[in-house]
Parts: sequence; C-alpha cells; structure tokens
Amino acid sequence: MRLRGAGGAAACAALALAAATGCTSPESSASADGRPSAEAGLRNPDPEVRQAYDAYWAAWLTANRTPDPADPALERVATGTQLAELRENLAHSRTAGQVLLGEVGHRVEGVSDVGPGQLVLHDCIDLDRWLIHDARTGRPVDQLEDKPTQLGAFTLKREGEGGPWRVASLRVIGENC
Repeated sequence: MRLRGAGGAAACAALALAAATGCTSPESSASADGRPSAEAGLRNPDPEVRQAYDAYWAAWLTANRTPDPADPALERVATGTQLAELRENLAHSRTAGQVLLGEVGHRVEGVSDVGPGQLVLHDCIDLDRWLIHDARTGRPVDQLEDKPTQLGAFTLKREGEGGPWRVASLRVIGENC
C-alpha cells in the first residue's frame, strides 16, 4: 500500500469499502478466511440482479461527484439501512468539502439466496481508481493510493412481487480477493 502525503491515514479510513459505501451486517456464509464457503451455493446472478447491482454502483458513483444526500436516484437503487448510510456518507463528504471521483473495479463472484425476495451478491471491489478530491480545487487529497481489494457481501432485496432489486446492506467479508 502506498500513502500519498502526510494526512493519508485519515483519508485512508474514508476510502475503505465500508466507509465509502456504508456498512451493515447481513447474514452471510463465509469461511474462516472471509471467502464465501462452498455451502453458500454461489451461482451467477440473473441479468435482472446484475443490472440492479450495476445501477446501484452507477448511481453511487454519480452521487459522489456532487455529494447531495437527497439525490433521488439513490432511492431507486438502495433501501433501508444502506440508503440511510449512503446519504450519511454524502452528507459527510459535503461537509468536508470533498468529492469521490474515478471508477470502481468489480469481480462479481456470484449470488446466494437467503430468503424470499432476498439474496446476497459477493463482489471483489477494487477502489484504487476511486479517489477523494477537494470539491473546490478538484485536486486529490492525501490518501491511500494502493488499497487492498475487498470482498463485499451485498444484500439485495425485492420489495413486493416483481418489484425492483435494491441494495439493502453491505458487509465486508475479506481483503485481497
């Protein structure tokens, strides 16, 4: 890991997956090393689920460019605790005068069903190209530049028969995936 500038430790914490996307604890099957276990029954996500997950990230990346906690696009892709945490993170960024810019890498490992209208999607997230910038100057702030990949378990819920899938919670279950 490489740190840029003296104030990198505080900025590093802000860029961890849990801080960047919110963090709650859904039920998840993971082995001792944090990886999904074989009994988790991972399968490829249906196109509808993958589209909903990609829309979540597109809305989240867009919302971070001009942090607005009331951004209505977030309500279409997130719900419950996750929606509240996204809004809280945007409010913090706005107060701090910061924006997050760039892109996030994904390697979706699969999904597992956890109940009716609910599943967990496992994704190895790469945040190396998603950086905190000063909102006024556009310059990157001191932060960790080389971040470990993080395996996240994203709980998606479908509210109502045939309703859209939305991200309801996230739990980081491992690093360096």
